[in-house]
Amino acid sequence: MRYSTFFTSMSLLVIPGAALAADCRPAFVGGDQAVTIDGVQIEPGAKATESFQVRVRDASSPAGGPGNSPGMGGPAAGGPCSATIRVSRLGVPTDPAFPPYDLLAPGNSRIEILPEPTAGGTPDSDVTIANVPPGPQGRAVPLRVRVDTEWGLRSGTYVEQLQLLLVDDEGEIVDRSNLTITIIIPPAVSLRFVGAVIGGGAYGPARIDLGNLSSTHDTRSERFGARIFSTAPYTVRFSSSNQGDLLHEQSNDRIPYRLFFDGALVDLKGSPEVSYPERTPATGDRRPMRIVVPAIVAPAGRYSDRITVSVSAL
Repeated sequence: MRYSTFFTSMSLLVIPGAALAADCRPAFVGGDQAVTIDGVQIEPGAKATESFQVRVRDASSPAGGPGNSPGMGGPAAGGPCSATIRVSRLGVPTDPAFPPYDLLAPGNSRIEILPEPTAGGTPDSDVTIANVPPGPQGRAVPLRVRVDTEWGLRSGTYVEQLQLLLVDDEGEIVDRSNLTITIIIPPAVSLRFVGAVIGGGAYGPARIDLGNLSSTHDTRSERFGARIFSTAPYTVRFSSSNQGDLLHEQSNDRIPYRLFFDGALVDLKGSPEVSYPERTPATGDRRPMRIVVPAIVAPAGRYSDRITVSVSAL
């Protein structure tokens, strides 16, 4: 019996342009980043911002390689490469005084920071990047951190770590990068006098007119006060040009008086100071003040003293 062997061959044809048309591998350029907000001004309506960039590239092929030629499956063949950036927290800040801040996308829109990396994206959390190019530089996505630096903050250095998630068109996380945000709030303090009887403006010297003094009873000023704003514990100090006396404008005659601050008598003949162990709320601390002149018989004329009140943040 004769056996015959029959040989044949089969060819597998691959068309690279069709198979790799959707090939797109977004990746972050560079490593982790850090942004620091420092040197801020604490005042009503103040804001501090810091800009930075996140770069994204298509890592499906090196720049200038075969994958970038028409018909060879790179972006030129498969169409533009796109991706989405999401931002999530890595843990929750345990300090309730952590300054609130916003992360802003191009166009000044606020990015929703997800509570954890596994949380799904939302319309406000996703930053879409179109036409992601290959190459070592990729495309720069400008972002900003913005902090409202108004009164009510507590001085200190605050650090939070975020994670940037890079998501491809199929919704898969393809790359991650950490972003460390540091916010430095300085010790700052402000003082202004409030009260209807005070002249000279909120930031200028205040005048308190006691009118005519009495020889039979105490003369009391209308109630006024100091409103103090501070990001830290603070100390209030007092000094009197005449050590707690009203001095006659044309002679050495003196009239003693008493100053009350926050309900306590201030010893203007010494070096008095009062300390407060906490920062103030956003509306400040209101410390009532009053001046009392005991009944007095003295030469007629105008009497005055200058009190300097200074506040220092600790």
